[in-house]
Amino acid sequence: MISRRTRLVSFVVVAGAALVAAGCSRSVEGEATASEAPAEPASTTATSSAPSTTTTTTAAPKPVDPDDYAATSEGVYYFASPGGQFGCAILVHTTPLTGCQGTMPASAPQVPGSGAPDALVPANALMLEGDGPGEWVSIGDIAFTDFGGAPKTLPHGSTLTVDPFTCTVDEKTGVTCETDAHGFTVSSTGGEVW
Repeated sequence: MISRRTRLVSFVVVAGAALVAAGCSRSVEGEATASEAPAEPASTTATSSAPSTTTTTTAAPKPVDPDDYAATSEGVYYFASPGGQFGCAILVHTTPLTGCQGTMPASAPQVPGSGAPDALVPANALMLEGDGPGEWVSIGDIAFTDFGGAPKTLPHGSTLTVDPFTCTVDEKTGVTCETDAHGFTVSSTGGEVW
């Protein structure tokens, strides 16, 4: 049986002869000698450049106490988006309704005007009833803003729930109010209803 040491020496001699035969311009004088230490197998290191990915996780919205947003009238809850762009309300004292009004995004659709249903005007509010889909609307009066003063801000990452509605404020997507089946989202850059 041929030892590992003998195989290594043979490999070095054969490899050296191949280089000389290939016309290597540099020559080395001397004798090939093997070290007395046992030869170890050559190790190889594989490298790869896998694409780098970044995972972003968003923390679950934190519920707030509805009593902190309650108006003086029972069943009425007001809040403002951070920065005050939108004034919103959850109204459950009569037919359940929630909505937001304020400076709507440029992409807001044209809707029948308040008091002039034959004329189309840019929507200035979004509205959601407890049993129907969200909708862009034009309202003439301040319907979703507290007349009693500045409403409390609902911070980013927070959720206000007053059955059947849940309203959430997210730094990227804006204000979302929804029921189990329907809702709306609005921000300075866009909005949608479902």
